[in-house]
Amino acid sequence: MNLRDIKYILALAETRHFGRAAERSFVSQPTLSGQIRKLEHELGVTIFERTNRSVEITPTGQLILQHARLLMEQADAIEQVARAHQDPLAGPLRIGAIPTLSPYLLPLILLPLRERLPQIKLVLIEEITETLLKRLEHHEVDAALLATPVAEPELVARPLFEEPFWLAHPRQHPLGDKPEITEADLEETELLLLSDGHCLTHQVMEVCRLAERPRSGEMADLRASSLETLLQLVGAGFGCTLLPALACSGENPPDSPIVRRPLHLPDAYRRISLVSRRSFPRQQALDAFAEVLVSQLPDSVRPLPGAPAPVTAAVDDALNAPTPAAASASVAASAPEQSVAPAAASASGSMRASGLTPASRSTPVSESKPTSGSAAVSVSTPTSDSTHSATSTIANAAAPAEESAPAPASSTASNK
Repeated sequence: MNLRDIKYILALAETRHFGRAAERSFVSQPTLSGQIRKLEHELGVTIFERTNRSVEITPTGQLILQHARLLMEQADAIEQVARAHQDPLAGPLRIGAIPTLSPYLLPLILLPLRERLPQIKLVLIEEITETLLKRLEHHEVDAALLATPVAEPELVARPLFEEPFWLAHPRQHPLGDKPEITEADLEETELLLLSDGHCLTHQVMEVCRLAERPRSGEMADLRASSLETLLQLVGAGFGCTLLPALACSGENPPDSPIVRRPLHLPDAYRRISLVSRRSFPRQQALDAFAEVLVSQLPDSVRPLPGAPAPVTAAVDDALNAPTPAAASASVAASAPEQSVAPAAASASGSMRASGLTPASRSTPVSESKPTSGSAAVSVSTPTSDSTHSATSTIANAAAPAEESAPAPASSTASNK
C-alpha cells in the first residue's frame, strides 16, 4: 500500500465512476481498477461494490476511507512544512476561484505573477463555493478566491476588494430611459439568475430582495449555468441580470443588444477574499500572491482596508531570493468558455498578449502535481457536469509532470 493507491481509492469514492476517477488521477481506467483490486486483495476486504450501473462504498470501505483522507492530509502537511522551511515562496500553490470571478481576474494576474514570483508553480482550480470549501477542508487546495464571508471557523480570510454589481438589460427596455437605477426598479424587474450552486445567485437575490417576493413570469424558474448564458438571454430580450464589475470590463459597442450600467446602490457589491486554512504553513506565499493580485486590480473594483499593499517587501524578497533556474510557465486551463460579451474578448486578448493560448480539453485531477524545476501555472475549471471539472494545457509547457500520462480528452456538460 502506498500514497498513490490511497489517492486512487479517494478519487473513486468522490466520483463513484472508474472512468472519471482515472481521468482525475491521470492514469488509464484499467490501471486504476487494477491497483484498487490489488489493494483490496492485500487488505483482505472489499472497499467498493461494483455493478454494471454503479460503484458503492461498503461499510468497511467507509471506515478505510476516513483513515485514507486523514493520511493524505498528513502527507500534504509534511510536504508543506518541509517546503516552507526551504523556501516558502517556492513550489506549487493551489488556488481555487469561483467561476464568476476567474475568467475575468486570472488574465489580469497571470503575467505579473510569472514575472514577479517565478518560484511559485501556480495551480488554479475553478469550482463553485461549496466545492472549494470542501477542497480546502480536504487539503486539495491551499487557498480560494471567494465571495465572503464564510462561516467555517478553521478558515481565515484575507480581504482583497469589493466588486460592485452592474445591471445588464436589453437595449430596448424601459430601464434604458431611466438616468439612474433605483432599488424599486430592481424589485420590479424580472431578473435572470444563475443556478443555485453559485454564490452570485444568493448575492443578487439579497441585493434585489428576491427572497421577499414571489417570482412570476415565463422565466421565473429559469437558472443558467454561466454568465455567458445569462447575457445571451438578456440580449435576446428575455430579461435583465446583475453582473460583477470585472465581467463588464471593456467597451460596450453601440450596436450591442445589451446595455451594461453601474448600480449606485449602497449594498450592490460583493467582497472578494483569499480564504485559507489557519494551519497552512506557507502563509508568506499567500501574502505574496495577494499582493501581486491587488496591484493588478482595475479601477472598477475597490481594494478593501486590510488588503495587501500593491508592492511590499514580501514580493521584493521573492524577487531577490534564489529561485529555481527555470521560470517557464505552463498553464493548464479548462472548461467552458465563460467569457461574457466584450469582457470575454478582453480576457482572451489578455491571454494571447501574454503568450497563453487555449488548447484541448481534458479532465482534471483533484490535486495537481508539481512539475520539477519549473515555474508554471495550472488551471482547472468546472464544466457543465458538476461532478468533475475539465482541464486543458495552455502554452509554454515546462518539464513533464510526475504522472507522465496526460488526462484523456473528455467533454462534460454542467457547472452548478
